[in-house]
Amino acid sequence: MKRIAALLTLMIYLLGATDANQLLKVPFMIQHFQVHHEQNPQLSVAGFVYMHYINPVIDDDHEQDMQLPFKQHSSDGCMISAISMPLQKIEVAVPAIPAPARNFSGIYISSYSFQPMVNIFQPPRLA
Repeated sequence: MKRIAALLTLMIYLLGATDANQLLKVPFMIQHFQVHHEQNPQLSVAGFVYMHYINPVIDDDHEQDMQLPFKQHSSDGCMISAISMPLQKIEVAVPAIPAPARNFSGIYISSYSFQPMVNIFQPPRLA
């Protein structure tokens, strides 16, 4: 029961707050494609999409074309609005940082000895 309530809540949100309600128009798109396909049997789905979305033409069925999904923004149920900003080219100048000079001449400290320190732990001496 919780799963059904969660899915129902998600569907209500998606259909009301986003443009997902445009997907409800897909059956009309299929029907409109069939009408065009009857008039021109050589019309493919890609040609239909090109004719209506990429290179739209205003013709006799323009009102039906505007009922297709994602043809116009539906402001009736959408609560989220998009902010559009003009595109601007942003250039960031990165200063050239010179690489530090690397001098690996080798460092040897002569006062340090790697010999084991066995005589360090001795009992205290009496004076």
